Amino acid sequence: MTAVARSHLLWLVLLLGVSPQATAARVAAMGADHGLLFEVRSDSSDTPSYLFGTIHSEDPRVTELPPQVEGAFDACPGFALEVVPDASAIIKAMMTMTYTDGRQLRDVLSLDLYAEVKKALAELGMGEEAFKDFKPWAVMTQLSTPPGKTGNFLDMRLYRGAVAEHKRIAGLETMEEQLAIFDRLEEADQIALLEETLEARGELPKMFEQLTLAYLQRDLARLQWLSDAYLEESEPRLAELFRTRVVDARNLRMASRMASLLDEGGWFIAIGALHLTGDTGVVGLLRDMGYSVDRLY
Repeated sequence: MTAVARSHLLWLVLLLGVSPQATAARVAAMGADHGLLFEVRSDSSDTPSYLFGTIHSEDPRVTELPPQVEGAFDACPGFALEVVPDASAIIKAMMTMTYTDGRQLRDVLSLDLYAEVKKALAELGMGEEAFKDFKPWAVMTQLSTPPGKTGNFLDMRLYRGAVAEHKRIAGLETMEEQLAIFDRLEEADQIALLEETLEARGELPKMFEQLTLAYLQRDLARLQWLSDAYLEESEPRLAELFRTRVVDARNLRMASRMASLLDEGGWFIAIGALHLTGDTGVVGLLRDMGYSVDRLY
C-alpha cells in the first residue's frame, strides 16, 4: 500500500461513507452486505420510502439507473440527499474552502510545494487565480476528486431530476456540517495530506475503477473490503477521528433526520453507499429505531 491509502482517506469517506473499523463480516451480520436500494416502512404511514446508496461518479454505468431504482424515484413525491447542492450551499462551501484572514495558499506552503500544486491544478484546467485563496485541504479535495467531464455526477443527476419533477427536496446535513471535518484539521495535517495526494495522484484512476466495479455489482461487502485495504496504512489518529466524526456521527445524524420523512412516507433518500453498512450503518440504525428495512435491488 502506498501513500494514497493515507492521502485519499478524507475524500473516500465522503465518496462512499467509509468506516475504517468495519469488516465484511460485520457488514454481512447486519444484512446489508449486498444491494443499493432498500424499502423503508414506518408504522406511522402506509406509504413506503426508499433508501438508495450512491457513489460520487459521472460514469454512465453508474448514472444510468436500473428500472427498480428509477421506479422508486418516480414513485416518491419527496427527495432527500446528504446536502442540497443549491446556490446557498455552493457559496458556503467556497467560503469554507478559502482563507478569510488575509492569507493565501502560497503563504502556508513551501515554494516547492506551491509550485507542484500550481502545476497539478493547471493540468486540471485551474489557473492560479482560481485557487490562490484555497486552504490546503480544499486543494487536496480538488486533486483527489474523480475528474469531471459532464458534471452529471449521480447525486447531481438525482437532484436535477427531482427539481425537474417538482419534488419536495430536503437535506440531511448542512454544507457546514459536512465540510467541518476538513476545516477542523490542523494546518500541518492538511499540508501532509496534500503532499501525499500529489505523490499518489497516478493511482487514483485505478482506485476509482475498483470502487466503481464493486458498486455496479451492488457488493457492499466488497466496497467495504476495498476501503479497509486503502485505509490499512492510515495514520491511526486521523483514522479514529474520521471514524467518530465522519462516519459514526454522520450516520447517527442522518438516520435521526430521516425519521420525520420516513414517518411521513413517500421519500426517496440518497446517501453514500457505505453509510448503509456495518453495525453503525444507517440500515442497522433504522432497524434499531423500529423501521422495517428490506432490500429491493
